[in-house]
Amino acid sequence: MSYPDYDKKVDAKTVVPGFITVDEALDCTTRADADRAKADQLAHNNQYRTAAAMAIGAGDVCVKAEGAYWWDVDGVKHLDFIGSVGPALLGLNNPFVVDTVKKYLDKHLITMDPLMLHQTTAAFSANMSKIVPYLPRAVICCGGAEANETLLKMLRIAAYRTKKGKTRMLSTLNAFHGKTQATVNLGGKAKWRMYQGPGLPGYTHIPYGDWRAAEEELKKGDVIAFFCEPIQGEGGINVPPDDYLPKMRELCTKYDTYFCLDEVQAGSCRTGYLWAHQYYGDKARPDALSFAKAMSGSLIPTGGVLASEELYMAAYGNEETAFFHTATYQDNQISGITALACLQFMIEADVPGTIRKNAPYFWDGLRKIAAKYPQVIKEVRGRGYMIGIEYKQNKDGNYYTVEVCKHMSVVGHVSTMFTINNDAVCRIYPNYWATKEDFDWALSALDAACAHALEVMGG
Repeated sequence: MSYPDYDKKVDAKTVVPGFITVDEALDCTTRADADRAKADQLAHNNQYRTAAAMAIGAGDVCVKAEGAYWWDVDGVKHLDFIGSVGPALLGLNNPFVVDTVKKYLDKHLITMDPLMLHQTTAAFSANMSKIVPYLPRAVICCGGAEANETLLKMLRIAAYRTKKGKTRMLSTLNAFHGKTQATVNLGGKAKWRMYQGPGLPGYTHIPYGDWRAAEEELKKGDVIAFFCEPIQGEGGINVPPDDYLPKMRELCTKYDTYFCLDEVQAGSCRTGYLWAHQYYGDKARPDALSFAKAMSGSLIPTGGVLASEELYMAAYGNEETAFFHTATYQDNQISGITALACLQFMIEADVPGTIRKNAPYFWDGLRKIAAKYPQVIKEVRGRGYMIGIEYKQNKDGNYYTVEVCKHMSVVGHVSTMFTINNDAVCRIYPNYWATKEDFDWALSALDAACAHALEVMGG
């Protein structure tokens, strides 16, 4: 069956003077085109975020992206070591994921109808239940913040039925769970709650990595769920003590509290395991986890929640509450096929094993540079391809972070990014396609950037 061309009655540029057509938007290949796009974005979108990105050389028009690289309108090749701030762990325009999405579109299926059967999301969910059988229920949505909102709602409905008297969510200081109304209250950074008046009730924050502080709150008997990141991302790539998550699993069981993990950044293979909690074997199994970023292939907005049978059914296990969390885009087919393609690639290419094999070479180089510039670098930390470099301050109290990131981007053509939650930390997120030569490129750029920062900022 061929689909007919639409009956074009008028030219959009005639009806709306200055209208930018699809072809014109896609054919943004010259510096003049890029300048037009920049002017439009500054005028009509988030101008200060755009300006901040351009100030460190991170904001430009990309004309091509593949694997670990992207090219700007001047033809300069850049090494992508931030991965679109997380989603591109499987590479920019991963060919298997791209071809899968094209294949899906060529099928002309129904994508968004929430009442239809969704064979792609059903397949992803069934596959995931085979991999993590303790989390057999799935909800697919369109991003990390929405996934965490979905989980929060599930927890509250379940607790109303099964944990009477429990009203609070317990999370950690410096945590980041998104920027929607509920997730900024769940997150442990007061900055994101500024200008909103009093925070929402029912959220308590404790130091990350301190299970004793958590137990003091759990003892009060009113905590629905403990919620944390296996490794804090925006908070500065903070890795907890090895006994922390297993101990929190134990305490949550003891005090009848749901144990939930935000695996949006650390999950989906980034730390060398499909899910970051699998680093601990079976000692830190959650009652639910949220995911997004790398399970999107950096192509289609995708996120979701994996939940235990008990939690999911406590929330949605009858005809009444089954409709308490539905949405037009929930479990949509295109997000489902994207997640399914990403999962299949992760398994068939052994992405976790590749990261565990290749990461040590890069880590060794990073530690050598940290030892070479002790005035500039305080610490290198993280796990696998989730890496944070914490920088020191010069005598004027200014962190070297931005200057190093800017030099790496503008001069070294290596894309990294400082964390918004912690001015001292720069994130480095390599992807699956990175080679030894790419690691050497990044290390050389970092070495030069540290020397430059010392020269222009002093010690």
